[in-house]
Amino acid sequence: MGIWPCRASFIDTEGTSYAVEVQEESYYEAVALAVSEFRNDSVTSIPGRMTEFIISIQRPATEYRIRLGQALKSALVGGSKEGPAGITRRQKVLRLLERTHS
Repeated sequence: MGIWPCRASFIDTEGTSYAVEVQEESYYEAVALAVSEFRNDSVTSIPGRMTEFIISIQRPATEYRIRLGQALKSALVGGSKEGPAGITRRQKVLRLLERTHS
């Protein structure tokens, strides 16, 4: 995917939409960073494992929908072909998610 600015958003159970601008290397990192940002904001609802995030890549314009549980699963289960860079990305996602669950 490369490092691109993107917008991570979700809609809570009340129908309120929340969004944050992030710049990350993967969709899962974008979700993890967004969750961290949302949990630090006392006004934002706290997303749960089944919360669906919309990741909008600003350049090139692309959109993905990822559940928080998917991001966590991806960070926990690595592929044998991911190499050192992939392992580092997974560890970053885990650190971000761990920090938000503390």
